[in-house]
Amino acid sequence: MRYLVLVLLSFLAAGCIAPEIRTGNPAEYELPGLNNTTIFYLNISSVQVVENVINSTTVGFIIPDKTEMNFRNPVAVDYSGNNVSFNVSKVLIFGKNFARFEFSSPFSGFVAFTQSGGQDFTYPLTKNGTIRVVMPASYTSQSMFLGVAQPKPENVTIDSKGREVITWENPYPARKSIRVKYSHKNAPTLLFYFFFSLFIFAVLVLGYYYMSLSELKKKRAMMEKETKK
Repeated sequence: MRYLVLVLLSFLAAGCIAPEIRTGNPAEYELPGLNNTTIFYLNISSVQVVENVINSTTVGFIIPDKTEMNFRNPVAVDYSGNNVSFNVSKVLIFGKNFARFEFSSPFSGFVAFTQSGGQDFTYPLTKNGTIRVVMPASYTSQSMFLGVAQPKPENVTIDSKGREVITWENPYPARKSIRVKYSHKNAPTLLFYFFFSLFIFAVLVLGYYYMSLSELKKKRAMMEKETKK
């Protein structure tokens, strides 16, 4: 019985390993990254993740959901810009999906992969370090009504490509996740025009309603006057 319990506990701790995943093309990513920094490049429907790795044979990342398309095109590049071979697989540990990179010898450099995403991006944190999130061009997380970045970032800048970049310094373990909700920079203006047009339409409908009601009252008064005669 004790042996069976130990086997079950070992299974839960190690998790289930999914089939290996096909590697991607480093040219698809903005490499190299930054030391001790995880960078998220948001692209409306997808997110590119670039992570700094120092002298490690194994590195893992939480995958937010269980869909196959939520982790793809992994790559590894050392500090000299050379591609490095590795194995990568999905591992289920205590109900959470992890992508696990394995190297034949200690690796230092950058790993990157692509996952699905959207304009309301959330990512769980598992370790300390700098977090950078790069918006798509012409998008912002600073809109009063449509944007949000939680927790409050230490820095918001614009990079050489005109993209908004928000940065947190060591948010973990005080924060267990980051969240960025972003929208097009013109969205507030378009939203204003939409509600203004809606307001004008409502005024016209109400005006037409009261004019029609007034005409009906006049006709009714005339009909009552004719009846009295």
